[in-house]
Amino acid sequence: MLPDKEYLKNSLQQKRNIILDNRYLMDYVFIPISKKLEIDVNELIDIFLKHYDEADLYELTAYVEQARMACLGRKVDIDLGLCWLADFLKLISRKEADQIRKEVVELHLLYKKPYKEALKIGKEKLKSLLVNKK
Repeated sequence: MLPDKEYLKNSLQQKRNIILDNRYLMDYVFIPISKKLEIDVNELIDIFLKHYDEADLYELTAYVEQARMACLGRKVDIDLGLCWLADFLKLISRKEADQIRKEVVELHLLYKKPYKEALKIGKEKLKSLLVNKK
């Protein structure tokens, strides 16, 4: 038996409310992505509603936290040139690069240090590591 139209409408509205009532998701996911893609926030929400059920939407905050850390890690890699220094030029090990990235990300996200300050600490550690390599 297929659900009736009223049920589907109410279900869709309930899913929309899950998103709209979550300030964190709005501030860290929907508003920034809609600006980057230059689409209306409601249009972006509609896209998510097609792909996620209610349970997935409730778990979205955890996914966003993981994504924030991963994306910031990529930014740190680029800003410090870790991929160049570790992966291509082999001046530092992948493990050393990972440790520096992890520290910068944690300083910024967990300890609320401004990104530029956290990056500066990462640069100092990287310089020290490079200078003291045999």
